[in-house]
Amino acid sequence: MSYRFIMILFYVLLAQLPVKAEEDPVRANAEQRYESFKPIDSLEKSGISAQLKLLLRTIGQEELLEEANQYYYAVDLYDSGHKELAFYYMHHLAQLGYSAPQFYLGYMYNFGEVVEQSYAEAVYWYLVASMNGDADAQRNLGYLFYDGEGVETDYEEAIYWLSQASFNSDPDAQFELGNIYDMGEVVAEDNFKAIELYKMASRADHQVATYYLGLTFRDGDGVEKNFETAYEYFNKAAELGHSAAMNEVGYFYLNGLGVKEDNAKAFEWFEKAKAENEPYAYYNLAWMYDNGVGVKKSYKKALDHYLVVAKANDPESLFQVGYFYEMGKGTSKNIRKAIYWYERAVSHDSLGAMNNLANIYYYHNGKWKNKRKAQELWERAATGGYILAQYNLAALYENSDSNIQNKQKAFEWYMKAAKQNDGQSQYKVAQMFFDGIGTEKDIEKFYYWLEQAAENDYQKAIDDLQAIRQEMSLGGK
Repeated sequence: MSYRFIMILFYVLLAQLPVKAEEDPVRANAEQRYESFKPIDSLEKSGISAQLKLLLRTIGQEELLEEANQYYYAVDLYDSGHKELAFYYMHHLAQLGYSAPQFYLGYMYNFGEVVEQSYAEAVYWYLVASMNGDADAQRNLGYLFYDGEGVETDYEEAIYWLSQASFNSDPDAQFELGNIYDMGEVVAEDNFKAIELYKMASRADHQVATYYLGLTFRDGDGVEKNFETAYEYFNKAAELGHSAAMNEVGYFYLNGLGVKEDNAKAFEWFEKAKAENEPYAYYNLAWMYDNGVGVKKSYKKALDHYLVVAKANDPESLFQVGYFYEMGKGTSKNIRKAIYWYERAVSHDSLGAMNNLANIYYYHNGKWKNKRKAQELWERAATGGYILAQYNLAALYENSDSNIQNKQKAFEWYMKAAKQNDGQSQYKVAQMFFDGIGTEKDIEKFYYWLEQAAENDYQKAIDDLQAIRQEMSLGGK
């Protein structure tokens, strides 16, 4: 009993299931057509023969009517943009039972190339090619079932066909299947399966799978964190042309992660990623120019690079552009432009922009002054955990001469910042414990927070501790 006969019998049995047919008429129709599929010489029966012969006679290539030559010629025609003529060849060869032309025919119906788009035809030809073992068709059939295009969404069916393509060494299917297990949205999350599938695809030089392996080992996602291994995968993906991986390689060199720190190599890789329009490479280059790391400091170049990423609505870059205009770094000082960029950053939830915009609204003496807006922005940023905003909000509640003064709230916000190791806030907490302002007086806690501030190199705390110790030493004599 032949493999083809067994598979036809299998689909005959499937076609007898009425519920499946009702739920998915396109799939049922494909199965019924496949049941009766027989390779035929459609070249003569379809009328295509006359068209082909005329075309081939015109170009002096009558020998291409031989089946052995037609497929390769059809592929050349397809790749060179002569898709209508390629379609004739593919249709003929598909009817004769060749799997690769069957895939091409499914692809052309899938995306409406030459013919009107038809998911029903695409499913049919993908199915026929899949049953003949074509990995490309199996993968694309899996996509259709996963996305519910032309057939009812069926994740089990999608995973089955992607698995078949994966077994047939298709790296795209291996990556997609790995991603399904990685995300755990339609199947139980399985990091081990995901990583193994990514590795299979990576061995076939699949860019994205290799990059994902880098991310996996960088973040310790389902494996032990390993910067050396992460670097190896990022470097391989970068060499394969993956722009985000190029940026990661640069970042690893910049920070000495899994590789010896090398600012020159970091800059080189950021430049390569920048040439591929990788946005975060622009950000990293801006940081290097801003801080003079590995390159000559240039606020102008830093601003130019930040602007590229800011225009793509990256929150941190939007904040940096606002800050450069506020401070006059690399450009003339311009509060109006600073506010514009800060507001855009705030709309993308930049806590730093909220804090700095609040500073402008609170301290500006001209038309931008708006204490109500300042308080609202400090509240948002402080609630989000931004230390400077927590300190500023605490100072507002402590020192305001209006009805919003609230020493207890001031103490609470200073304490939140202090617990995040902000030396200045720790010093304020110590003072409030010493004076009993906003909280009960507590000398033991006063010493504790004063020491914490000193350990964080807050100079006033260091000076106070020295003075206290000196006084205690003199008193002891």
